[in-house]
Amino acid sequence: MELIVAKRQFDEMTKELKQRREEIYGKIKGVPQVEKKPQSSGKQEKFKSMDEHRITLQELENKLQTNVVNGLEQQEADKRLGIHGKNQLTEKKQVPWYMKLLHELTSVFACMMWTGSVLSFIAYGLTPEDPSNLYLALVLAFVVSVTGVMAYFQNQKSAALMEAFKNFIPPETQVVRNGKQMKIPAENLVPGDLVIVEFGKRIPADIRIIESNGMKVDNSSLTGETLLLQRTPECSHPENPLETKNLIFFGTLCKEGNGRGIVVFTGDNTVIGQIAGLAMSSGEEESVLRKQINLFVKMIAIIALICGVVFFILGMSYGYPALQNIILMMGIAVGYVPEGLIATVTVALSLTAKRLAQQKVLVKNLECVETLGSTSCICSDKTGTLTQNKMTVEHLWYNNKKVKGLNYQKFGKKYNYEYDLKSKGFQDLFECASFCSEAIFDPSLPQEIRMKIQNDKVFNQQQKEQKIQLATHDWDIKLQTMSWLERPTIGDASESALIKFLQPIKDIQETRNSKKLAIDIDGKNARMPFNSTNKYAFVIVEYETDESFYCLMTKGAPERIWGLCTTVNNDGQEQKKDETWEQAFQSINKQFGKNGERVLGFAKIHLPKTAYPRGYPFNLDKMNFPWDKQQFLGLFSLIDPPKDSVPDSVIKCKTAGVQVIMVTGDQPVTAASIAKQCNIITEKTVNEIAEDEGITFEEAFHRSNAIVIHGDLLTKMMIDDEGKPEQEQGRPLQEWLSKSQVVFARTSPAQKLIIVDGCQKKGHIVAVTGDGVNDSPAIKKADIGISMGITGSDVAKDAADMILLNDDFSNIVIGIEEGRKIIDNLKKTIVFVLTGNIVEVIPIFAYFILNIPLPLTTVLILCIDVGTGIIPSTAFVYEDAELDIMTRRPRNKQENLITPKSIVFAYAQHGFIQLCGCFLAYFVVFYDFGFPSDSLIGMLAKNGVIPRATDIFDPLDPFFGNSNLRDNYNNRVSEQPETVSKICISDDEGNFEPIDWLFSKNNNVDLRMYYLQCNTETNKWEESVVWGECKVNQISPISNKPVCYTTEALQYAQTAYFVGLAYTQMCNYQSLKTHKSAGIFQGFNNVFMHFGFMTLIVLVMLLTYVESINIAFQTRDILFQHSMLALPFGLLMQVWNEARKYMVRNVPQTTPNMPNWWARCTSI
Repeated sequence: MELIVAKRQFDEMTKELKQRREEIYGKIKGVPQVEKKPQSSGKQEKFKSMDEHRITLQELENKLQTNVVNGLEQQEADKRLGIHGKNQLTEKKQVPWYMKLLHELTSVFACMMWTGSVLSFIAYGLTPEDPSNLYLALVLAFVVSVTGVMAYFQNQKSAALMEAFKNFIPPETQVVRNGKQMKIPAENLVPGDLVIVEFGKRIPADIRIIESNGMKVDNSSLTGETLLLQRTPECSHPENPLETKNLIFFGTLCKEGNGRGIVVFTGDNTVIGQIAGLAMSSGEEESVLRKQINLFVKMIAIIALICGVVFFILGMSYGYPALQNIILMMGIAVGYVPEGLIATVTVALSLTAKRLAQQKVLVKNLECVETLGSTSCICSDKTGTLTQNKMTVEHLWYNNKKVKGLNYQKFGKKYNYEYDLKSKGFQDLFECASFCSEAIFDPSLPQEIRMKIQNDKVFNQQQKEQKIQLATHDWDIKLQTMSWLERPTIGDASESALIKFLQPIKDIQETRNSKKLAIDIDGKNARMPFNSTNKYAFVIVEYETDESFYCLMTKGAPERIWGLCTTVNNDGQEQKKDETWEQAFQSINKQFGKNGERVLGFAKIHLPKTAYPRGYPFNLDKMNFPWDKQQFLGLFSLIDPPKDSVPDSVIKCKTAGVQVIMVTGDQPVTAASIAKQCNIITEKTVNEIAEDEGITFEEAFHRSNAIVIHGDLLTKMMIDDEGKPEQEQGRPLQEWLSKSQVVFARTSPAQKLIIVDGCQKKGHIVAVTGDGVNDSPAIKKADIGISMGITGSDVAKDAADMILLNDDFSNIVIGIEEGRKIIDNLKKTIVFVLTGNIVEVIPIFAYFILNIPLPLTTVLILCIDVGTGIIPSTAFVYEDAELDIMTRRPRNKQENLITPKSIVFAYAQHGFIQLCGCFLAYFVVFYDFGFPSDSLIGMLAKNGVIPRATDIFDPLDPFFGNSNLRDNYNNRVSEQPETVSKICISDDEGNFEPIDWLFSKNNNVDLRMYYLQCNTETNKWEESVVWGECKVNQISPISNKPVCYTTEALQYAQTAYFVGLAYTQMCNYQSLKTHKSAGIFQGFNNVFMHFGFMTLIVLVMLLTYVESINIAFQTRDILFQHSMLALPFGLLMQVWNEARKYMVRNVPQTTPNMPNWWARCTSI
């Protein structure tokens, strides 16, 4: 409904602007303006043209073909149900579950991994003797499936939580059909139904009132108006159906009385149904996190694709087999794709959502948590968000003194209260307030609990009734332990506040029962309710004294009550109202008003016995009794106080660089007062300076950082902006928003949209809170919309990204911290992954460029990313927030999750150190097995004749023991006898072929018999590689032969590289735990980190020392000293990072308001 109001106010503003333009043009041109016909905007304009509220009952009966006494016939109702459909709002079209799952399984990373899996299957089919491709294919498919399913189920879980809020339609309602009263499901209501509206129930449709028994409704979910509105059969606003008293609207609440009415609209045709579509139909904008992740994914995908294609072409040009090039291209893709990131992001968001749920914050869209962490501006409602949404007595004024209205139950009997319970003045004020207030404490089971049971589809109706009885019993017990301040009431907010103050002092029901109410001429209680014309309410009580039988007691606006009085009660003594009393009253009333307190005045007059004997026929319409010469008793000032946690939370926001802007419909004075109590305003405002010094608003503008803007100024701005270029529009708003302390008062929902848009144009990431339907457009417009869980309307909840289940503003601050922690930890995770990825990809580059045996296989890359990468990288999610996280400025809206600084840090700092450590392990292992480092470079560019597996190296043999070379020689001599003296000729090298390093076909070959070349001068074979000494006489458990000088040394070197990478990643993790503070302060209490490290070590041990796994993954049982070769570089990495962080913290800034060079250029 609030959406309706928002739309209506937009229309009114547009109309006003149009009229002003036409007036101006008319004056200039002197041409009469022709009124244009308004164009219909379809369904959403329907409520404007409705006439069901202004036609007579007879005309309504004829129009709807119904009977205002007997209702519809059942047969006719069934027929109309088929025509109009169910009485329910159309929900958003739901995406089928299988499409949601498919979406998770077909992201860019997922598609790259699926492609890798398919290629691996193809490779296995072409080379079935190498099972590593099959394992790679299966693992890739498994990883992408598991991460996709995890993301799907987490999103489904969050969606399931939202089902708990679908209580918009009451389950049953009472109707009259066939002249009989019956209960039917509310969804079966049709236009023309005669409905019985019950106290405390939600209105089930748009209804024309035909009978009212003191009915008052709460339209706050529709219009934002918190006061209860009286409803009567009379049409009060023929031109405006939203304001008329004889209509009640779908989704609002009957808070007092009851009545009957005729259904005029149901379902989507109701006013709220027409409005709800505005929020639901607008497109979903990508969250900041989703944009960042998508950008990162695209960047990685492009880099992986380019590198893969380049090196595929390079490999083909070098003459490598196509299958080998495809496998290596896939290795580059797998190396670049951070498989663990998918799981990490999902887990991070899921865990944060769970943590927030424990803090009573429901996250509808997981990714919006990060947006909240990036928030730089919060546009917050006042009532119910910053304040308690409970009017509370703040002060009393009686006996010409102001006292603090502390609650008697809250502070206890021993507290030294400023008010005196024994004072006659206080007792008279207490008595008058008790009789003038109609509010009572509500002992019934709350409607929310009842409706939750009724909506539970698991139970039948009998079981539901039993559960309601049990819940009612439990509620009765709970009420006994509740303080009076916490107990629910029936009545308006002001009267509820009064009885919660009065009840602990003395039972108000006992006071009310001590005297009867007088009876008026119609036989009803002589009570006149408050109305906006008189601005007061009164009750006549049978109050016997020496001079009277009756006492008139009055409550109302303080100025009005003061004006009705001629005397003042001063501690039981009646004194004449003179100039001194006049000044005292005006002073205190102004003081209360300046503090934003709502004030109620109380007075009484004893009616003389002679003129008003027992049984006097009081006529409340003609007022046949004195009412303008009363005795003034005193004032109660009321306030909706800030929630206890709000002032500290606002300070935390300011410390975190988050601006809190109050946007409220209250008067500027009230808004400013609450803003000061909430710490939103901490200095004298521009408005106050202008008022105190008698200068203009513009003159005072630059003298304060605090400002209160009236909604009329926004309207004026819109009028002034007419005809201006778009870039020049809204400049005043931008100037107002440049202040650090801003409050917008007397604003409409339409203006709230303008404010949010202005904040976004200023570069803010904006969070907007709201509870009514009228807040929904702004909630939808915001970068992150936040709705209230208790007071929030269903439309607002649907438009929101997050719901505060306990309506507590302080939970937003918790959300900001959690969001910042997510971004912090995701940055660390991505840098952690990128560091590992560069160490995985560089070996493939080295393979192509340096022609060295491949230092790391595709299978081992995947083992790093999945087996030893996912769990440690996910452990970042469990890290506590850093100590300074809420003292940093918000993240810049334009700043990407991955920045050039992050890439430099990952690749040039930690990545470089890790790379050195891993390559050291690779080269040392080869060196120990007889392969000097300089000999390795270019080795793959050399070919030879592969010896037989049974050949034994013999350095004294002309053929070095290679029997295939000898056979080639014999064959040549038999064909060319003249070459018998030449052991080799250059043509013999035509028989050379490349040896298989990748697929391990030639593990048993002694490479000293392979890497030979023909010396054309001596025509003898000589070694083409300089060999070193075999320093480790290790026997392979796979071939049962020495490893030295064989291609199997590559598996040992690759394993050493893999183990070195795993161990240095552990050091990398420890080093990345903090951005700025020393790592020691972050502690070691992350249990998941310890689990991740243990898992990593166990997996490394399994992959390295279990023979069956060695065969599958082409790993080997390296020596302990080989496994530790890279670890010192991991420690060096930690030392370097701690030194860097020390420089970040301690090197002075060279430019004011800018971080030092170390922070700007070496951080992530």
